[in-house]
Amino acid sequence: MRQPDLTRSRRIAAVVAVVLGLSVPGGTAAAAPDTTVAAGTQWTVTRVAGGFRVTLRLDRDLPVTSGAPTLSVDGRLLGPATESADGRSLSLVTNDPSVAGAGTVTTDAFGPEPEPAARRATTPRTDLPRLTPETLRTDPSTPGPYRVAEAVYDFGDQAVPMLNIGGLRGEMTGKLYLPAGRGRVPVVVFMHGRHTSCYGSGAANPARWPCRATPDSPEQRFTIPSYLGYEAPARALASNGYAVISVSANAINANDNQLAADYGAQARGQLILDTLEMLRKADAGTPVVFHDAFTDRDVDLRAALTGDLTPAALRGRLDLRDIGIMGHSRGGEGVVAASTLNDALPVGRQFGIRAVLPLAPVDYDRISLPNVATATVLPYCDGDVENLMGQHIVDDSRHGFADDVLRSAVLVMGGNHNFFNSVWTPGGWPAGTGDDWLAASGADDPVCAPASPTTTRLTPAQQMQVGTTYLAGFFRLTLGGEKAFLPLFDGSNVMVPSTSFAHITSTATQPARSRVDITTFERPDGAVRAAGDATAEVCASMGGDGGVTVPQPMPFCTTTLNQAAVPHWSPATWAFDSPSSPMLHLRWTSPSGRVTVAVPPAARDVRRFQQLSVKMAADETVSTATDLTVTVVDRRGRTWSSPVTALNPAAVTRMPGVSSPWLRKVILQQVTIPVRALSGLDTGDLREVRFTAGAPTGGVYLSDLSVENRAVGARVPARQATVDVVPANVEEGSAAGTTEVAAVLSERVGHPVVAYVSVFGAATGRAGVTMRKVTFAPGQTCVAVPVPTYGDTLPSATPTTSFKVSATNVSGAVMGDNGFGTLTVREDDGVTTGTPAPEVGVPGDVCAEYARAPGRLEVVGTTAGRPTTLSAGGYRPGESVDFRLASTSLGRTAADARGRVTLTTTVPADTPRGRAQVSATGAGSRHTTTATVVFR
Repeated sequence: MRQPDLTRSRRIAAVVAVVLGLSVPGGTAAAAPDTTVAAGTQWTVTRVAGGFRVTLRLDRDLPVTSGAPTLSVDGRLLGPATESADGRSLSLVTNDPSVAGAGTVTTDAFGPEPEPAARRATTPRTDLPRLTPETLRTDPSTPGPYRVAEAVYDFGDQAVPMLNIGGLRGEMTGKLYLPAGRGRVPVVVFMHGRHTSCYGSGAANPARWPCRATPDSPEQRFTIPSYLGYEAPARALASNGYAVISVSANAINANDNQLAADYGAQARGQLILDTLEMLRKADAGTPVVFHDAFTDRDVDLRAALTGDLTPAALRGRLDLRDIGIMGHSRGGEGVVAASTLNDALPVGRQFGIRAVLPLAPVDYDRISLPNVATATVLPYCDGDVENLMGQHIVDDSRHGFADDVLRSAVLVMGGNHNFFNSVWTPGGWPAGTGDDWLAASGADDPVCAPASPTTTRLTPAQQMQVGTTYLAGFFRLTLGGEKAFLPLFDGSNVMVPSTSFAHITSTATQPARSRVDITTFERPDGAVRAAGDATAEVCASMGGDGGVTVPQPMPFCTTTLNQAAVPHWSPATWAFDSPSSPMLHLRWTSPSGRVTVAVPPAARDVRRFQQLSVKMAADETVSTATDLTVTVVDRRGRTWSSPVTALNPAAVTRMPGVSSPWLRKVILQQVTIPVRALSGLDTGDLREVRFTAGAPTGGVYLSDLSVENRAVGARVPARQATVDVVPANVEEGSAAGTTEVAAVLSERVGHPVVAYVSVFGAATGRAGVTMRKVTFAPGQTCVAVPVPTYGDTLPSATPTTSFKVSATNVSGAVMGDNGFGTLTVREDDGVTTGTPAPEVGVPGDVCAEYARAPGRLEVVGTTAGRPTTLSAGGYRPGESVDFRLASTSLGRTAADARGRVTLTTTVPADTPRGRAQVSATGAGSRHTTTATVVFR
């Protein structure tokens, strides 16, 4: 998508004018200057309030995938872009003045450019070593004894409001699977991901949602029922005694990239909670009615159901204290959001969500997830969510909360993105199907190319079986207490007969009460010491091309690999510069290299534990494989040792890949030492663990050295405080400066809370993103976050410009439903078209503004048709204040230097006598004063 520059001389002149704050030569004060400062054949950079808007027009429709398109200027990543309503352009705003000198604007929406040959793997690897796995006796996918009754429910295409998507409404549609002949049963909810919503002849659905013909586009269109794509796991669970509901989210898919600040994660989460509320009413036998705004009719449950079920069949059947939720792709982030939205409710109103399974998920928002058992399933040959960003869901949450639940990451070698859903798989539906890997960068890599003789790829039927086995196994384990399936998720080397063709591994962080950490390797620790020809430093995040852009306190773990090859460290779309996954990077240049870890007193007695465990991965300097020797030392100096290759050879072997930059991934693998194997040691008093070079040179990453028992743990119902962002309004100003936004905690808590606040479009980082770590001290509810701004002395075409602000990667609390906010900059030099926005004044302390309670509006004169004087205080100096009688405007005026405002006006003569509400609201602070007046 690179385009030639057609306006270089005009652009250079405009850059000088913009940067210096000069008027355009040859113009006059009254003239309306051209706000375009750079352009190519399909792109423009225009001046807007507080910065610049970069727009790229597309020559083909955007693919409807989980991907979040970005824009780059001259090869420099600016960040995620917003999709236009018609899907034919992408845009973003930035206050980085260097974009005014743009020569090219490009997007990754249609896949990345090919990796330079010099950066491709020189040593091919197409396999991953594995010790002989244990075979589980019980297969979770085996059909159970219960007949399954099924029914589709459909309350209409616009039956429920969609959270944070522009006031639009979406469908309440899905399918129910219920075991016959059993009483109250656990409930499992499935949610599909982002996929094409409509199909038919002609162009894409012009109204986005619902699927329908229009006068301008009369072709018939039909809905793609993505929610029907999980029949196999739904029936496996239902036949074993679980109620399963698969939810349709087409309306969200049709609008999220255009209208949702978070690309629809919270809308998907709220849709799950709305579905659970519908089920709660159905279980209680109370009326279930939704108003479909599209057809303008009320639809009750009896009319909504089609199939083997009636409302009576649901009464008293659904145990909503025992719920699991699975989300595929963007639905994976949706189920994480559902759990955190649920946690923010009062305990008595919460649903009993006990287990969450994100399946090939996105994690754009870095939503940390407390207090539920979690298993993230990651397909190695994913051509859509190629960086396996769902790894962050486990990494961010495992030590962020004082909870007691299992967290697991399941790696499926040979799996792609789409084939977990039969409707997305070629042959499963007439439209919208495909093998996502075939559109990937390096799609011909013999590890993932389906036709390769050395491919690891699973067939569609095999991948559906993997999904069925692991979905059924996880929910039967966590909801049904069937502990036979724990080895699938606890890091054990196991397989089940139904997936014997697949190589699947898991890593796990055991529940807090089932483990004692020797060290997590997340921060420098005096108990960890390198010796010989070895270095050991704690690193975090990814640097280099496409990596984190702002300074970080720790060195980067990698700077040379493609972001898709480092799931632990790949930058998140809406938390781009937030640090990720700190761990220890151990490197050695001779066999003398080693690192020793002193065992703290709390972890020395391991007799009550099953195993020692550490997570490990070969680093990018390892061509094929390396080795380490793990040694355990007791108080008398006696030792037990083993090479890692004898415990788990995958942990010291580079992951497979040949030509694709997305492969040869660095992903931690589990290494466990059974306590019973430590023969000859005093297991009541261990003192040291050593990692010694087992090869002449090498490097590995180490994380989470623990003594532990394998367990699921238990959710304890609790309300979580939420971190939100308060919308801010500021004047543009005439030069670069700094303003503040408020990050707020919903309630006081007795422990620290940490969040990372990012402002997209701010120019402190080379990617146009600024990020701050925010810590709420115990009892603190607001923190002011400084943000760089850009100002000039030129008018623009827009009265205001909004920059997105996010609060992500929260520990000690959860992201709230206002975790995304805006910093709105007012154009204070006039606009070339339209009317300027009201003045927003000079901000004060943003936390004081947030905490300010509504004030009292003083009213003198209460006779309709006669002069009335309204006055109040507490406003920003200079901000415009809007006075209203109910919804009728009485006028505006600006606050003085003390924040006082007075307006003398005439109340309309036809105002009804009696009580009425009068209010005054500031355009910048949103401070409101009110009075109840009796008009005569």
